[in-house]
Amino acid sequence: MLKLIKHTTFILLILFSLPTFSQSKKDLKEKKEQIEKDIKYTNKLLEKTKKNKEKSLTHLKTLSKQVKNREELLQMLNIEIGFIQRQIGKTTIKIADNQFKIQEKQEELKRLQQEYAKMIYYASKNKSNYDNWVFIFSSKSFNQAYKRIKYLKQYTQHRKTQAEIITKTKEDLSNEIVNLENQKADLQSDKENKKALIISKKTEVTELEIQKKDKKILIKKLKKSEKYFKKELQKQQQVAKELEEKIRKIIEEEIRKARAKEKKGDAKGYSLTPEAKALSDDFLENKGKLPWPLDKGIIVQRFGKQQHEVFKNIETYNNGIDIATDKGSKVRAIFDGKISRIFLIKGEGKVILINHGEYFSVYSGLKEVSVKAGEKIIAKQQIGVVITNENKQKTHLHFEIWKNYDKQNPSLWLYKAH
Repeated sequence: MLKLIKHTTFILLILFSLPTFSQSKKDLKEKKEQIEKDIKYTNKLLEKTKKNKEKSLTHLKTLSKQVKNREELLQMLNIEIGFIQRQIGKTTIKIADNQFKIQEKQEELKRLQQEYAKMIYYASKNKSNYDNWVFIFSSKSFNQAYKRIKYLKQYTQHRKTQAEIITKTKEDLSNEIVNLENQKADLQSDKENKKALIISKKTEVTELEIQKKDKKILIKKLKKSEKYFKKELQKQQQVAKELEEKIRKIIEEEIRKARAKEKKGDAKGYSLTPEAKALSDDFLENKGKLPWPLDKGIIVQRFGKQQHEVFKNIETYNNGIDIATDKGSKVRAIFDGKISRIFLIKGEGKVILINHGEYFSVYSGLKEVSVKAGEKIIAKQQIGVVITNENKQKTHLHFEIWKNYDKQNPSLWLYKAH
C-alpha cells in the first residue's frame, strides 16, 4: 500500500510540473516550417539588396521582415522545446507506471506459480486415477458420489484455469516489458530532439542579434539622408493618392454603369446581376483562403497606418500591402472575375483592376500585362509580370482589395497572410 501511495505521489508531482500549451503539434510544425521557408526566401532577397543597403529603404524593409521572422521562429522553437519537455514528462510517467505494473505482474506471477506448484505437488502425492475412482466408489450414497464427481471436475477445471492465468500473466508481463523498452527509446529520442532544438535556438539567437545590429546601423545611416528620403516619401504618397483616386473613379463608373443597366439607383453600391451576386458571394466565402497574387513573396509593408521605419515622427498609410518578390515574377489573379481596367501610373508601372461582383482586386507595379480589359479570367491565371526598379533594387507588387468604395485589409483575405 505504501508503495502504491509513493508511486501515485510521484506521478502527480510530474503532472503538475508540466507546462500547458494551447497549440497542437501539427499546427506548430506547419507554422514553424512556413517561417523557416520565409527566412530562407528573405535571405535570398537580402542578398540581392545588400550591395546598396546604405541608401536602400527596400533593404531595410526586407531586413525588418527577417528580424520579425527570426523572432517568431524563436517563439516557435521555445514552444516546440516546451512540447518535447512535456512529452518527456509524459513518457517518464509512463515508464514509472510500466515499471510499477511489471513489478506487480512479476509478484502476481510468482504467487500463481507457487500456488500451482503446491497444487500439482499435492495432487501427485495424494491422488492418482485409481485413487479418484476409489474416492468416488467409497461414497455412502449416490448423492455423495455425484458431489464427489462434481468436486473432481471442478478441481481439474481449477488447475486448468490456474495454468491459463499463469500463461496470460506471462504474456502481459512480456508486453509490458516491450512497452517499457519502446517508451525508453522514445524518451531518448525526445531528449536528442530537445538537444538539437536548443542548438538551433542558439544559432537563431546569434543570427537575430547580428541582423538587429545591421538594422540599427542601417537606420543610423539612412537618417543622415533624411531630406532625400522625405522627398521620396512624398513622391510615394502622391503615387498612392493618384492610384486611390483612379480606383475610386473606376469603381464609381462601374457602379453607374450597373445602375444604368438595371435602370434603378443604389447610391451605396451595385445592383448586382444574379451572376455577379453569386461571384461576389463566392469571393466573400473564400475570405482568408484566397491564393496570393504571386507564387513567392513576403509582405514587407502591411495595410493601414504605420510609423515610419526610420523617421519616427512620420506616419504612413498603406491602402493595401506591398509584397517583395524575385525579379521577373509572374502576377496572377486571386479569384475568378473580369478585367475592369488596365492603366499606367507614371514611374510605377501598370495597374490591373479586376472585378469580382461587388469586390475589386488591384495589382499595381507591373511591367508587362498579359490580359485585356473586359476579358474574363479565372483564379491563379497569369495576368502580368512585376516590375523591378533597378535604382532602388526593388521588386515589389502593391496589392489592394476593395468592396465598392471601402478599402479592405488584404492580409485578412489571402491564405495565411496575417
